[in-house]
Amino acid sequence: MPRSRVETQQLTATTPTAEPNDFTIDGYQLIAPIANGGSGRVYLAAAPDGERIAIKLLDPTYANDPAITSSFLAEYAIASSAKHPGLLDIRAAARTSCTNLPYLVMELLDGETLQMLIDRVDLPLGAIVAIASQVADAVAALHAAGYVHCDIKPSNIYVLYDTVAGTPRVKVIDFGVARHVDAPIDVEMISGTPTCMAPEQWRSAPQPKSDVYALGCMLYELVTGEPLFSGTLPQLAIAHCEAMPPRPSARCPGVDPRLERLIVRALAKDPSMRPTMSDMAAELGRIVPIVDIDVAIETLAMEALVEASA
Repeated sequence: MPRSRVETQQLTATTPTAEPNDFTIDGYQLIAPIANGGSGRVYLAAAPDGERIAIKLLDPTYANDPAITSSFLAEYAIASSAKHPGLLDIRAAARTSCTNLPYLVMELLDGETLQMLIDRVDLPLGAIVAIASQVADAVAALHAAGYVHCDIKPSNIYVLYDTVAGTPRVKVIDFGVARHVDAPIDVEMISGTPTCMAPEQWRSAPQPKSDVYALGCMLYELVTGEPLFSGTLPQLAIAHCEAMPPRPSARCPGVDPRLERLIVRALAKDPSMRPTMSDMAAELGRIVPIVDIDVAIETLAMEALVEASA
């Protein structure tokens, strides 16, 4: 089995550790850590003009790893190539003047990851479908720019609470394992999260429709309350490549037949049998009007404020 690289984004309270230049990086004041990723830590920061932003700093452990360093800095190029309001805005990539450690300057998001959200509340079906539709629309722009995200999952979807009317309520984040469709295949490296990797991704050959499969996995779990497959790494590899999963209605009676058909198509073993990400966005939008997400998320935002003030 080739080695596997799994990227995760977990928003947790963390204890600050000493950083280069005493928490100041090239004029950016680091205020507090707000997230841990697979290869770095994200900080709440203040730009020289006082604007609140986010700084993602590479873990010093990987400073001398050219592959990880290159992938880390490539996140800026990917985000710049696929501009879309539903994709995380990465404004700059640089290296610290004192230690040469790579960092990214990013927009600061107000909300929480979809994983955090579903861990504490049961989302109504309308919100699930509307969120998935916005995710699909954003990732379709990534595909149009020639990139595959390779790690679509609830912890890489950020649900926004404070937005302008008519703008996306979700952001797709973490391009740490994204790759260009023409990038050479490395048969020794599998990148992604095992619970939602398409058969071809297990073979080190991800393509845009691998993200469609991952979105299908995410929808399956959100609708049924159970992951598509579970088990050890070898068991997951075999299941995703060979096993036929139970239909969503077998685990969640009464699921909308249109949604079930779309999920089943997205989970096809053969990529050519899956819809495109643009088709996914359109189909999901027809199942549940996208405006329904606004009401659902405004309610969730109020619940979050009440919990925070309790």
